[in-house]
Amino acid sequence: AQSRAAVEDWLRERFGTVDASLVLDNGAGLSREARASAAFFTRLLQRAWADPVMPELMASLPVSGRDGTLRRSRAMAGQAHLKTGSLRDVAGLAGYVLGESGRRYTFVAIVNHPNASAARPALDALID
Repeated sequence: AQSRAAVEDWLRERFGTVDASLVLDNGAGLSREARASAAFFTRLLQRAWADPVMPELMASLPVSGRDGTLRRSRAMAGQAHLKTGSLRDVAGLAGYVLGESGRRYTFVAIVNHPNASAARPALDALID
């Protein structure tokens, strides 16, 4: 309960409110009860982009086609810095994608479906 309150206080300080879509459970992110919308994650990533520790955040994210959980991604190599997430029936990606224009975009995709793992090619296509 104290951890949940600390996160909610942090969100109120930065956004003025706690997103109605957010349901915090155990803090580990591996819960069937936890919920957050793609819109919430997008706002969070946009806010993080302006933070002084942004270089460290970017360095911590796997790079498409190069390392970590994105090593086998078929998305254009080196164009995306994304955090992957999966549970049974869930697949997700969130982070930043470099467009052909040179502009960086916030990217969030969440798939909730019994065959969510089959969405990986579609997610790679979205990244491209």
